[in-house]
Amino acid sequence: MSSIIEVKDLITEYNGERILDGVSVDVKKGSIFVILGGSGCGKTTLLKHIIGLLFPVSGSIKVFGQEIVGMEEKKFEEILENCGMLFQEGALLNSLSVGENIAIPLRQHTDLDEEIIQRVVRTKLHLVELDYALNLSPSELSGGMKKRVALARAIALDPKILFCDEPSAGLDPVTTREIDKLLMKLRDQLDMTIIAVTHVVDSVRRIADEIIFLDDGKVMFTGSFDKAEKSDIPQIKKFFID
Repeated sequence: MSSIIEVKDLITEYNGERILDGVSVDVKKGSIFVILGGSGCGKTTLLKHIIGLLFPVSGSIKVFGQEIVGMEEKKFEEILENCGMLFQEGALLNSLSVGENIAIPLRQHTDLDEEIIQRVVRTKLHLVELDYALNLSPSELSGGMKKRVALARAIALDPKILFCDEPSAGLDPVTTREIDKLLMKLRDQLDMTIIAVTHVVDSVRRIADEIIFLDDGKVMFTGSFDKAEKSDIPQIKKFFID
């Protein structure tokens, strides 16, 4: 299985404090890769570097085999068009209907006519099992439904990579399980690679093909969930117990 994201020796600092210290990551195409760690360990910072929101002091980040550190903005935008982002709170616009929210990336990044856009919107809603919600407003949705709509928007452009920031945030265990199943289904049906930041252990156990565990900006472990759970590394044992 080939690598779709490669991070090598990443170092980043903020106000003189080292946030990521020599982090290396290798994400295989078609996998669900989960970034784990306690609060303030650097997991969201790592995600932001991969999607170009932050820039490192040194190190390499390759996406689709292309070095993005120092890449010109227009070229990087082309890479981002092959990526989707599921935000922690969903980030839906309350002034727009469900269908209009999903259509945003289609209208911004394509020249499709309105009939095709509406067809794509309905297809994505069907994939997240919310066919009936097309004309509802976000205020009429439950937390789990909002997450599904946000997911439909994130996959509107058929991304090769889907980034998820705390996909289970604010959800009860039953809804979390449903979102996990949906992520796995979409990965298989759309041949996507998924990179998720989460702290929900049961969710990681269900979805992760591979995990990386960060502590104080350093990589403590990379491998399968089963191996992590059996690890004798104190920080990892504490994370699973807590």
